[in-house]
Amino acid sequence: MTFILETKKLKRTGYLPAFLGAGIISCAFPVVNMLARSETFTSLPGNPFEILMDANWQMMAMLNILITICGACIMYHTEYADNGALKMDTLPVKPIRLFFCKFLITAEILAAIILFQIIVLTGCAVYWFPDSAFDFLTILKTAGFEWLVSLPTVTLMLLISSMCKNMWISLGAGVILVFTFSIFPQDNFVLRLLPFSAPYQTLSMADENVHIQLFCMVCVLQTAVLYLGETLYVKARRYLA
Repeated sequence: MTFILETKKLKRTGYLPAFLGAGIISCAFPVVNMLARSETFTSLPGNPFEILMDANWQMMAMLNILITICGACIMYHTEYADNGALKMDTLPVKPIRLFFCKFLITAEILAAIILFQIIVLTGCAVYWFPDSAFDFLTILKTAGFEWLVSLPTVTLMLLISSMCKNMWISLGAGVILVFTFSIFPQDNFVLRLLPFSAPYQTLSMADENVHIQLFCMVCVLQTAVLYLGETLYVKARRYLA
């Protein structure tokens, strides 16, 4: 019931059109890239799908992160408008339940966008590399991996947004984190595991260093810790408000 109510809140906020628009733009990027300079990629040796992932995923992942930031800000802007969050505290609804529903909505939409992105990349690989064989199980694993490593970023951004009544503060914080982590050296394994940095990693990059399981475990642990942080914040806000 809470999930349905949270979904209804987003109908007039532009949340879904924003995610849809960002998904279309990110999916168009590899297509335009191949149309403009397909010879550059078709001449490279190796797995065609991995070639396209390496060439396009950094930009696609950044678009995913940016729309996640905007989505989290929109979600909590509706909560704090007209003191809605304080009014919700008086109702028999646990605030952490609201956070979980927001997380679930964002995770589901992000999963759909990533799956569609992987389908487009696969289509580009099939079209421009017609003589190559493709392991579709690996392609599905790639989609699942990219979704999983994005969850800490989703959780952290929702946590930041829940703490900021002013949407522009949380939006600014998210943008600062995006560009801060983007300038960190990607060859540092610890930095690659952090939120706002992990979504840039691909399955092939993790597989080269035999870190796939470690990446997945750390991202699940980070998501759980950040969710616990939101739980503690909600309890502290209830007592201090």
